[in-house]
Amino acid sequence: MRIPEEIKIAGHTISIEFQNGMLAYNQAFGVFDPTNLKIIIDADIEEGLKEETFWHEVIEALNFFCEANMDHSKIQTFGLLLHQVAQSLEGDPQNETRTKKKRG
Repeated sequence: MRIPEEIKIAGHTISIEFQNGMLAYNQAFGVFDPTNLKIIIDADIEEGLKEETFWHEVIEALNFFCEANMDHSKIQTFGLLLHQVAQSLEGDPQNETRTKKKRG
């Protein structure tokens, strides 16, 4: 999956940035910054974690704009699930739930 440079949520443009060392100083792979409308992801982590972090922070942004007050564990779960959905839409060969139609 290619992580976009920006996304739109509720009429707002959210930029996506990468910074080195996020885990070291934020104790997280990424953050959603509602003041500056940014998702910032640790540039040092592997690609799969970057994608998972992207979806997690998208849920953080949705939670913020909707004032849903979701627990962090629910945000984490929804982020993981959306990551898998995105992979299945791309036809990721690691998605074990994809089936092939038999030709008759």
